[in-house]
Order: sequence, then C-alpha cells, then structure tokens
Amino acid sequence: MSKSSIWARLKAKGFSDTACAAIMGNMQHESAFRSNNVEDRSGIQDEVYTAQVDNGSYSRQRFLSDAYGYGLCQWTYYTRKIALYDLVKQRGVSVADEQTQIDLLCQELQTDYRSVYDVLVSGASLYDMTAKFMRSFENPADQSAGAINGRVNAAQAIYNEFAGTTPEPAPEPSPQLPEPDTPTTPFWPPRMLCEGMVGADVAALQGLLLAHGCNAPLSGTFDNKTKAMVMAFQGENGLATDGIAGPMTFRALGVNV
Repeated sequence: MSKSSIWARLKAKGFSDTACAAIMGNMQHESAFRSNNVEDRSGIQDEVYTAQVDNGSYSRQRFLSDAYGYGLCQWTYYTRKIALYDLVKQRGVSVADEQTQIDLLCQELQTDYRSVYDVLVSGASLYDMTAKFMRSFENPADQSAGAINGRVNAAQAIYNEFAGTTPEPAPEPSPQLPEPDTPTTPFWPPRMLCEGMVGADVAALQGLLLAHGCNAPLSGTFDNKTKAMVMAFQGENGLATDGIAGPMTFRALGVNV
C-alpha cells in the first residue's frame, strides 16, 4: 500500500495526471492511503478488523451494517460495503486488497457516480476535480471551503510528485481462495438483500414472497421484479418501501431474525 502503487493503478485505468491527483488528494484525507483502514470511531485496530472480516468471524451482515468507513475511500453506506465485500470474496482476496478497491472505485464512478467521472475526464481544473470528488463521491460531514482547500493542497502535492511518471505497481499476492464447501453467499440466516444480489437466500426470499401472495420469480436473482414485489409487500405491512429486504421485512414475512 503506497502512493506510488495507487498512482500507477489509477493511471492504468486511463485517468489523467490531474484526475489521479484529485482522487488521491481525497484518499489522503479519507484513509492516508491505507487500504486496511477502518474508521477510528470503531475502536478496532485496522489489522484486527481486516483479519476478522477476512476469516469470517466478523460476518458479512455485521460488516455491511456497522456504518464504519473502510478502505482507501472509506466506504460506509451498506450497499457500497456489500459491493466491496462480495467482490473480494468472489476474487478470493483480502477485503484490504488495493487493486480490488481501486476496481470498485472505478466501477462506482462509471455507474452510480457518473457525474463525478464526467468531471474527472473533462479536463477540468485540479480544484474542480478534487472538490467534485469530495462533495459527490466521498460526501464528508465537513464540506467547508477549508476542507476543500485541504484536499486540493494534498492533490497538488501529489501532482507535483508524480505527474509525468508511471511507476510500476507492487506485485499482487497470490489469491487466498476459500476452503472447499465454504459458502461465499450464506443461505441462512439471510443477509440484507437488495437489487443485484444473487444466492440461495434470495431464492428463499422469493419463496416467502410467493407464500404471501406476491408473484415473485424463483430465480435466486434479486431483479427489478423482485424489488417491486418487496416494495409492494413492505407497503402492505406498514414498512418503508425501499425495496431492501432487511430484518424488519423478514420478520414481517414470518422469519425469526
């Protein structure tokens, strides 16, 4: 984990020197470039938290719902932590894997944060790129002019250090694959489920919806139709219609969670 390897990985994604510096100026303030960094208010050491998530003693459900920022960009919101957790488990690497976190960052920029991506590739100034990334992608509590200037100054220092260079990234460690018969998507108790997820617990949710009169598919994939069925069931049972099957929704479906 180092500035030079992060710079090289972002350059390999096609970002300009200015865009790389803008992203990294924000990373410096979020995590000090530590991909294993967990938010200080957790009270847990970075190494301990990471090891527990990796070995499963800190469960997927707990990881996505603890509301602690984690990683280079301090992913905090549960749907974003779901994406990080599932991606590292799919690849068989640590949740602190630097390359995977940067891959997720780029994936988010090109989908859910397209307006940020458009600014990063627009040729805008370093100030505008850094401020846009801070306000829209990181969205910290402190969005004052002083906070923006602090990140811009960090971005400028990174630009001065690396612009015009393409250092080689550190070699990737060999992936640690899960042991045979170790499930990567647990069946029960169910996870918090939302659109785009797949697994046996999604199929179980769909079966429960069918049992309660909803015309849900039994595909094991949380698609648009499944989300609509969840929202309809939530509305009929006085729950928030967010289309996310969490503990309250499962309890309404008769599951003891």
